[in-house]
Amino acid sequence: MPEIIQFDTLTEQRQAAVKPAGDPLAPYVPSASKPWNEHRIAHLYNRIGFGASFQQIKSGLLLSPEELIDQLLDTAAGIGAPVPPYWAFWTSHEYDLNPDPNLIFTHRESLRRQWLSAMLDESIQAKMALFWHNHFVTELSVFECNAYLWEYYSLLHQHAFGNFRQFTIEVGKSGAMLTYLNGNLNIAGNPNENYARELMELFTMGEGNGYTQQDIVEMSKALTGWQARKDVCATPFFDPGLHDDGQKTIFDISDQFGFEAAHDIIFVERGTQVAQFICAKLYRYFLQQDIDTHVVESLAQTFIDNNWELLPVIKRLLKSALFFEDELMNTQIRMPLETLNNLIISNGLKASDVPENWLNSMFFWSSQLGQELFNPPNVSGWKGHHNWINESTLTGRWSYASSLVQLFGNNQNAREKLRALAKELSNNSRDPEMITALLAEFYLRQNLEPIYLQAAVINFKANIPENYFTDGSWNLDWDEAPFQLVNLMNYLVKLPEYQLI
Repeated sequence: MPEIIQFDTLTEQRQAAVKPAGDPLAPYVPSASKPWNEHRIAHLYNRIGFGASFQQIKSGLLLSPEELIDQLLDTAAGIGAPVPPYWAFWTSHEYDLNPDPNLIFTHRESLRRQWLSAMLDESIQAKMALFWHNHFVTELSVFECNAYLWEYYSLLHQHAFGNFRQFTIEVGKSGAMLTYLNGNLNIAGNPNENYARELMELFTMGEGNGYTQQDIVEMSKALTGWQARKDVCATPFFDPGLHDDGQKTIFDISDQFGFEAAHDIIFVERGTQVAQFICAKLYRYFLQQDIDTHVVESLAQTFIDNNWELLPVIKRLLKSALFFEDELMNTQIRMPLETLNNLIISNGLKASDVPENWLNSMFFWSSQLGQELFNPPNVSGWKGHHNWINESTLTGRWSYASSLVQLFGNNQNAREKLRALAKELSNNSRDPEMITALLAEFYLRQNLEPIYLQAAVINFKANIPENYFTDGSWNLDWDEAPFQLVNLMNYLVKLPEYQLI
């Protein structure tokens, strides 16, 4: 399809041109050629969260880049773990006693809505948790326990910007991971290598990067003893009788390694591999797909120097001159949840403005587009970027984005938010061409070609007779104005530019 080809033109060609002078990780200093403006603030919010409202962007202009980044990330890191719901630690027994056979599914739906709401109000922490959901992958369809689901969800948020070494240990002992990668089947005398392999290959070091098959075998022995029973949904526990307390040899070092010591040796003996692997993933997530190895190596050293704390690494990357290069803007293909959440956030709505049925629909639409919360396709997670787009999912994106826009049209509060945004952007202009151009630039952060901009104007004018525009009698206070804005949004979300951040 032509639109899919256009994504290649809009992404790879621009990214290939990024060759910043000097140290690319040197702090970004605004200049005449690289000003601190609405575009760069929107770029920051789009990459670290799910977008920004007009007011958030205006507020960002009052701070320096360093001040804004520190404020946003420190706030996100300070949120910590979410408050447990009343059912967070229920076993199967509590559900069996309840007369409602669907309650277990009701609680899962509630948690999905909670995360979607957090994506709207605590955008940055929630998006970083989504990154880790796609790193420490588990699938609810496999572990099928709500208590394990809550524990996993809580860990993703609690450690989103914290200590990666401790995060890795805690996830490995979680009920979701023990069940998903067969840690509960890993016992003395009959080790199961599944988790040990993925711990090194996917979670810490990268495939084939500094370990052997024998290291996997020995690592699995060290990790024996932790148990999780999804049939009763009981709290995970360590059974010393199931632990192999004999000597193991990992990375040519022999000891009676236990669970934490086995994790520790990865970070001590293969720290460089861990740091470079994780920093490369962060680079791709926040910047671009084609990594600069020198940048990754420098970030990796920062990671090691800060004893595996994530926040200093992320701050250094986001404050860099490289992050704010023009050529890196609008080159990442939005994940489905970014496509939907951005529409709500950019129009100034918060979670309290969004009805439950919107959140339920957003979960369904995102799932249909290949991103189902709590159920990535496999242990490798969602591939992302170009893998989000094909002939089927692109038309689905158009359809579901239009459906969300229609929800705006059917909701008076949302319609008035659209009207307020148009007034703020245009200084309450009566000029449809100006209003359209400003809104297109706000939503897309790109300049539309004249032919598409003119089509946008036609969609905005809708069925209003032309003479009302030419004689100056039309204005944004008209009853029809919010529905005109809905028409405009419906056109813009189907452009290739809207799929990019």
